[in-house]
Amino acid sequence: MELNETGKIVIYQTKSGQAKLEVKISDDTIWLTQLQISYLFNVDRTVITKHINNIFNTRELLKESNVQKMHIAKSDKPVSFYNLDVIISVGYRVNSIQGTQFRIWATNILRKHLVDGYTINKQRIKEVERKYLELQKTINMLASNIKTSNLVSEEAKGILQVIGRYSKALDILDRYDHQNLEVPKGKKKEIFKITYENAEEIIAVIQSEFRESSLVGREYKDSFKSVLKDIYQTFDGKELYSTVEEKAANILYLITKNHCFVDGNKRIAASVFVLYLQNNNILFDKSGLRRIDDNALVALTLMIATSKPQEKETIVKIISNLLI
Repeated sequence: MELNETGKIVIYQTKSGQAKLEVKISDDTIWLTQLQISYLFNVDRTVITKHINNIFNTRELLKESNVQKMHIAKSDKPVSFYNLDVIISVGYRVNSIQGTQFRIWATNILRKHLVDGYTINKQRIKEVERKYLELQKTINMLASNIKTSNLVSEEAKGILQVIGRYSKALDILDRYDHQNLEVPKGKKKEIFKITYENAEEIIAVIQSEFRESSLVGREYKDSFKSVLKDIYQTFDGKELYSTVEEKAANILYLITKNHCFVDGNKRIAASVFVLYLQNNNILFDKSGLRRIDDNALVALTLMIATSKPQEKETIVKIISNLLI
């Protein structure tokens, strides 16, 4: 289809019977009047009017964003122009040879986009996986070289630590992408059990820092007590959260997400989480570095606060894996 100088639409047809459409594009779309659309599909204008009214009445498309009033020559008042979305919707309704040709063309274009899009995405996934494997090999090679060399400087140790932590993070992300992320085996024996009393001590310290606000740390009924009970709930005689890491992850998640306090939920959740890690000797790794540093703790807490309830299991898995 080509919009010629007279404003009429000419339809060209290939030997195979498929319609070849060429249109002038303005402002990322094309605009046609009802009369031009009737020329396009070779039906009476009243048919086009009926279809357009149905499209807007059923709110398949909104009239406000799909119609423009424009002044044209030899017209004493503005004329309504309809954009490509309306034209396509009408094209799937009209009963004419041109309408059929249009639907064949549109279906072929859609099929091509779907096939090409699938192919491109598949290639992108393969490329990402290839780059990830190359990066992992590079990291392993650097780590191996540093270990086998005679470098004992603090710089060399620092490089090794960074490489090790980077590799672990990449591994967690890779397992998440491939839906292989699971709650790790972790530490079974709990040295320190979080109680309402020792958590209250942490809350009291936080409240002392915000004396101007009486809302920080004010508990909603017994919601905080309920969260702590949930950490140690059992099923068929076995603890639902069997490892220290999984309990810790749920402490951070449940206190943050359940809004146990009028104010200060995220700060309290992070503080109780750190207290639990510290007293169970998993706050630091073997090299003396915190398994979850300040920035990561802030990011995790904010992620929990803005997450959807159905994402809980995944978030708990991520946190648990970071603590191993």
